[in-house]
Amino acid sequence: MKKILGILILIAGIVIAVSASSANFAYFEATRNVTVTVVPDDNELIDLKPLQPYAYINSNGEMVLQLSDTNTNWPGHIANPNYNATWAEMEYGTGVSPDSIYVFEEVFEVSNHLWEDVDICVKVTYSGDGGILFFTGDYVEGAGQTSLQFTVPHGEAVKVGMVLDSSGLVEGQGINGDLQFTADNGECED
Repeated sequence: MKKILGILILIAGIVIAVSASSANFAYFEATRNVTVTVVPDDNELIDLKPLQPYAYINSNGEMVLQLSDTNTNWPGHIANPNYNATWAEMEYGTGVSPDSIYVFEEVFEVSNHLWEDVDICVKVTYSGDGGILFFTGDYVEGAGQTSLQFTVPHGEAVKVGMVLDSSGLVEGQGINGDLQFTADNGECED
């Protein structure tokens, strides 16, 4: 009888061990708080900060590049605190000339204020009417790309310039498009 009882206990132990080791996790539930503040482009973890008057943060908190008389930073715009009536009357600085190339250094900067000590690879891509190229650092003739990639070290910023090419355009036409910014963890690959 002791042998039979011992065998039954052994079999029960094996069944329990096999059952416990093959159990599959089925479900977990928890409720947690998430708080994310949406801030303007120039106050986020990866900042887009305008450096020139034709780059600004709009009422939606988005950076805009605008060379026209509707930009409130334009000296002839009535909403500009430094309004200059002569600019408005003479229409100074309301755009670019036809068949011209303009180079603007340091239009905006991209900074890395992530909480982690990591570099980021930033890609700026322009899509729209032709004529806009981007570059970092000081302009060198021939520099500029519609899709630009650069590394921003942690705690630092990289300044981005812009080339406007109005070749083939006449008065009254414009250059319009969108910028897309993406950032990935780590340095950019060559």
